[in-house]
Amino acid sequence: MIRSARFWLGVFISAILIGLFLRATHPREIADALEQANYWYLFPALAVFFVGIGVRCLRWSVLMRPVAPLSPSRLFPYAVIGYMANNLLPARAGEVVRAYVTGDREHISRMGVFGTIAVERLFDGCILVLMLLVAGTVVGFEDTRLQVVAAASSALFLAAITAFYILTLKPERAKRLAHRVLRVLPERFEHRADELADSLVGSLRSVHDWRSLLAVAALTAIAWTVEAGSYAIIGQGFDLGVGFGHYCLLLAAANLAIIVPTFFGGTGPFEWAVKLVLVGAGVGSGVAGAYSVIAHAFILVPTTILGLLFLWMWGISFRGITHGRPDPLEEGAA
Repeated sequence: MIRSARFWLGVFISAILIGLFLRATHPREIADALEQANYWYLFPALAVFFVGIGVRCLRWSVLMRPVAPLSPSRLFPYAVIGYMANNLLPARAGEVVRAYVTGDREHISRMGVFGTIAVERLFDGCILVLMLLVAGTVVGFEDTRLQVVAAASSALFLAAITAFYILTLKPERAKRLAHRVLRVLPERFEHRADELADSLVGSLRSVHDWRSLLAVAALTAIAWTVEAGSYAIIGQGFDLGVGFGHYCLLLAAANLAIIVPTFFGGTGPFEWAVKLVLVGAGVGSGVAGAYSVIAHAFILVPTTILGLLFLWMWGISFRGITHGRPDPLEEGAA
């Protein structure tokens, strides 16, 4: 992994943004704020956070219907494994790991699973952009850099959602496009091109039904709002004195910031964006920095431990699925 260009690009971007995060804030100020925080609020915040993951699993079960009828409870371990792998691997490689493990254990198309994850990420991005714009309008974009994030992410996801629906509106057109994309793959996949295209297009078209579309959009909005609630609970322990709109704004800004390739679960961009929002809201630089560190650790640590625990219970080696370079196209028994 350390020989990968994506790995070093992620390290470089994270290092730059960690530097920006620490600029103008003395580490002693952050340490003082960490000492004064009330960490009992982490327990209810964690419960709320996992409720949000449960909502995401319900959404995933809707998207998975064309692939396999799996319940939210059955999908929960795979979702957590995806979180864990994203935390430990650069460039969102955890999505590939999630598709690989889900397809392998459930004996279903890994490409189909990967397609549902792609749709998840598309809806996540669109809802986060909407949340950023609404929250920013309500509480104000106090920093021009937040306006840049809002403009860039809006353009990116508007183009993505438009292209997605145009390309998948007709199955025949979508399959032709999938075949063209699959031509660049290694020769060992040529004999499975039709099957792979069918699996991918089937999962991508799962939200063309208006009921599924509304369900997925609503569940995505609920999941992110619930997660913003967990951030607000943590904020009580730091006595930030900001409203729920600011927590929605920092949640959206932080998660849109980590779209760029980074190292260790978005370390650097996440803290930079959270601090940017809070300082703009009048929170002291040291307290804002301390909150951002704890909020990010709150997201990273529990999901990483639980994801590794699920792998251990199933007898799956994390080293094996990463060094073996899992590929959703390698269907195997699926």
